[in-house]
Amino acid sequence: MKKLFSLIFMVSSTFASVTPQIESQIKAMLPNTKITEINVAPFPGMYEVLAGDNAFYVNPQNESEIIVGHVLNIKTMQDETDLRISAEKNKRYKFTQLPLSKAIKVGNGKKQIAVFVDPDCPYCQQLELYLNKNINKLTVYYFFIPLPMHPMAKEHIEQILCSTNPSKAIDTIMIKKLQADTPDKACIEKADKQIAELQKFSSENGINATPFIITDSNTVIGGFDTNALDNYLGAK
Repeated sequence: MKKLFSLIFMVSSTFASVTPQIESQIKAMLPNTKITEINVAPFPGMYEVLAGDNAFYVNPQNESEIIVGHVLNIKTMQDETDLRISAEKNKRYKFTQLPLSKAIKVGNGKKQIAVFVDPDCPYCQQLELYLNKNINKLTVYYFFIPLPMHPMAKEHIEQILCSTNPSKAIDTIMIKKLQADTPDKACIEKADKQIAELQKFSSENGINATPFIITDSNTVIGGFDTNALDNYLGAK
């Protein structure tokens, strides 16, 4: 069983890509890990392994231990591991390759974003208020994911998906925090199938928390980050 050590490295760091041989060796060391990127670490013999939102460091000469942690540049005080995780995310998600035809589309603005949300998630509700105020600039594609901690979320998503006016239903549920119209059984069954398909897509692509935003420039914004959203929209 591999031992894990957790810490933050305090270094002035430079990273580089690895050779195919080293990449194959590291993947063989970690057969059950879904590796998204491997880099040469700034300390001798070590390699940085990114696995989704996680990062750790390995030495191919020592297959029994790995180090879990982030690299902090002591000159800039920048978490460089976090920067590379964010950059890898931006490469991983392509806006045009999302199943946009299955989303609920609201708005006709020039800026296009896909938002993965749970209607009962407090941060998603704050995001909805923000989107509502800026909808003249935006075209929003909504993908609804019910999270386990919100027992009414699935029912609320069914109401939105089955509504003749989804935009109004989103406002009713997420902003006014009221119930929308109850759909008929046939529409609920159709909505449940759509929800299951989206949950599968989200899980396969590492989207397990809400809100999760992908812009038309393939930038990922995790959580409700007003600074990142303002920068994207060009707000003063």
